[in-house]
Amino acid sequence: MTHHTTHAQLAPTATVPITAVPATAMPTTAMPVAPVPIPRAADAVRKARADRRRYIGRLRRRAARCRDATRSAAEAGMSTAEYAVGTIAACGFAAVLYKIVTSGPVHSALNGVIVKALHVPF
Repeated sequence: MTHHTTHAQLAPTATVPITAVPATAMPTTAMPVAPVPIPRAADAVRKARADRRRYIGRLRRRAARCRDATRSAAEAGMSTAEYAVGTIAACGFAAVLYKIVTSGPVHSALNGVIVKALHVPF
């Protein structure tokens, strides 16, 4: 059988008052804490300026989209006044064509063309 010796049996025990041990030799149980960065005023100003630039950029892009949409819509078709002018011009042209087609010489020429077309020998 083997005999085990404990530490207490090898060396005499001495009691040392806790104040006699230097503070650096004392074991610490607290976890080390990383320093928390303190926000500086310059950082806050930089962030505010960046936020403002992003906001202004979004406003400019939105305004450009609205401007482009209104420009293309304005040029997409005729306005009411342009429709009115176009309608009056078409009516005038129709009246002139009606007078030309119903005149005597044009009426007899058209009648002759139709009669010849119907009496073509097969």
